[in-house]
Amino acid sequence: MTRVLTVAERMAKVKALVCDVDGVLTDGRLNYLGDQEVKSFSVMDGFGITLAKEAGWQVALLTARGGAAVERRAAELSIHLETGQRKKGTAFLALCERFSLAPENVAYMGDDWLDLPAMQIAGIAATVPNAAAAVRNRAHWLSSLEGGHGAVREFIEAVLRVQGQLEPLLDRYLKGAGQ
Repeated sequence: MTRVLTVAERMAKVKALVCDVDGVLTDGRLNYLGDQEVKSFSVMDGFGITLAKEAGWQVALLTARGGAAVERRAAELSIHLETGQRKKGTAFLALCERFSLAPENVAYMGDDWLDLPAMQIAGIAATVPNAAAAVRNRAHWLSSLEGGHGAVREFIEAVLRVQGQLEPLLDRYLKGAGQ
């Protein structure tokens, strides 16, 4: 019988993060200004992604929707973006291959049913409290913050803490050497 890994054991293996956008990096609302879609992103999440990259992680956004705002945010953060992906399990495996990592080394953060196939494959599956119940029930880790309000940063910091990387990163910033 295979032993079930603890959340900390799963976190210790993380070398990459794949993240849904709507409902995770945003609050999940769709705002339209005429023909233009407007999205709000938390700077806290953006800085968390910066910390993950400084720790040597690969980071990608995986979304079924996409759009100009998402493309701009991915470009600002210098991270990979996969849009128009409704088969997220297949797309997640392709990203693992792109990163040259086994799925057990890649975290996934999602909030709705389309994310479940990727969450089942990922080394650790994270979600937000405003996620669909089926997603919350299948996640290994649940943020205390809602999507679009720093949940991604909270997850990244939790993983970095387990990996022993959070305090050294903080020390670099305290010394003025961050980024």
